[in-house]
Amino acid sequence: MSAQNSLDQRPDTPRPLVGLGWSIGVFLIALAFRLTIQILTLPSLLADRDAYRRLAQTLYATGTFGVLDPQGHPVATAYRPPLYPWLLSWLQGFNSDLMPIAILHAILGACSVTLTYRIALRLGLSGLQSLAASALVLFDPILLRQSTLVMTETLATFLGLFAWWLALFLDRNSTRGAAIGAAIGAAIGLAIGATLGIACLCRPTALAWALLWGGCELRRNPLRASCLLLGCLLVLLPWWKRNQSEIGQGLWATTHGGYTLLLANNPILYEHWETSWSRQWDDDRFHAWWQAKRLEENVRSETDEIASDALANALGWQSIRANPVLFFKACAIREGWMWAWWPAEHQAHWIVRVAIGIWYAITTTAGFVGLIRLLVRARLEPKFACWLPALTLAVSLCLVHAVYWSNMRMRAPIIPVISLLAVYGSQGLSISVPNSPQRGQVRQV
Repeated sequence: MSAQNSLDQRPDTPRPLVGLGWSIGVFLIALAFRLTIQILTLPSLLADRDAYRRLAQTLYATGTFGVLDPQGHPVATAYRPPLYPWLLSWLQGFNSDLMPIAILHAILGACSVTLTYRIALRLGLSGLQSLAASALVLFDPILLRQSTLVMTETLATFLGLFAWWLALFLDRNSTRGAAIGAAIGAAIGLAIGATLGIACLCRPTALAWALLWGGCELRRNPLRASCLLLGCLLVLLPWWKRNQSEIGQGLWATTHGGYTLLLANNPILYEHWETSWSRQWDDDRFHAWWQAKRLEENVRSETDEIASDALANALGWQSIRANPVLFFKACAIREGWMWAWWPAEHQAHWIVRVAIGIWYAITTTAGFVGLIRLLVRARLEPKFACWLPALTLAVSLCLVHAVYWSNMRMRAPIIPVISLLAVYGSQGLSISVPNSPQRGQVRQV
């Protein structure tokens, strides 16, 4: 081994392109870019497709998480998760909430880029590779698009990264000095679990992640796994109790799950899938059919969302039981929709679709190569355990959206994981970067 290589492996050898200054620089550059995008697309924040702004306005005006009835009285709801509307409610005091929302999304996006950079360093990637991973997150088309809409993907992506970073940060700091004691292990589990609980209040799919992550941790550290699940439970318990008292049924998630199950498993869509995998189907026909079913059962979703959710669940499982073979085919199709490389024809101009397709053809393929490399080297990779939160997040999302409604934006929370895997797959390539002020000195990364 050469003297230079020996020097590079010493733990106290300075690493280029790392440190607090670089982290601040990454954040500021990302903030400037994301804020520019937000300002250029500011009118797109006017749309409120999922009624998050409406919920925020009602919460701000009345203190009730709900919507106003025709008489102007607040009606409590659990149709949407509460965290994002709650954040938006703090922005309602301004003359217009468009710029405050734009700033919020820009900050969350910049934080996600910076956390990707910090996680990459913790995973053992070089400074240059860490910057590359953060750049992939900064310019990602799905994350950019969703940040210009009043929707949860920007917040959910940040919370997923924060939970992963928190696990790595606490692990690193808990190993200083003596071995991890039971109290420290419990505190780590509670902190991670609380973060996952907060993520569940943003997107209920995080509940599947918490269960899968906690289950995998049981083999490594039963105490931490138990505390992780307990921390998540403690955060979700007030939401459960609120739902029990306000809408008449304790719920850990929302009353939207039944509809997303039915949207993905209904006779109209199954009929379409018998002959085509296309993402363009007759959803107007589905909505008319769903409205007729509610009228038939005398269920109004506006006033009885519990009954509407139960009916949607029943009809969804009815479709699954009636067509088990087609259901498994549908699972594969839904995964294909989630991992599609380009938007559907009605969503973007063909030039934009081609550009996005090229981006995801490269990044997704590179991410898959990185995943294979990681799994093949699992026993030899000293940082493999550090990837556990990311891998369980990816698996949980794939499992949930194989059954429930799926499209490209559903994979937003795992885009940083894909980006890190894509860069990890390139690890070992010889790249020369400055290592010190001395001329001619290079190191291999």
